[in-house]
Amino acid sequence: MGWDECVPELLAHLGEMGPVGLVKIDGDREHKPWTMVISGERLDGASIRVDGNSLDYCLRHAIAVLRERLPDELALG
Repeated sequence: MGWDECVPELLAHLGEMGPVGLVKIDGDREHKPWTMVISGERLDGASIRVDGNSLDYCLRHAIAVLRERLPDELALG
């Protein structure tokens, strides 16, 4: 399954896990205008923040960090 096909499934699974997420685009910033922040109980009070030049970049990197921290819960694809 390709990345584009996995995204809806990954987002649905994240929603079931109960995190809080924020996606922001700041058009006034010249570099890395996209920000993604994910936090929640399963991250033990920590949060994941990724700044990048595209939503795709932020999503890929946030999911990679989630897979490192929660390998058994986010073992999709």
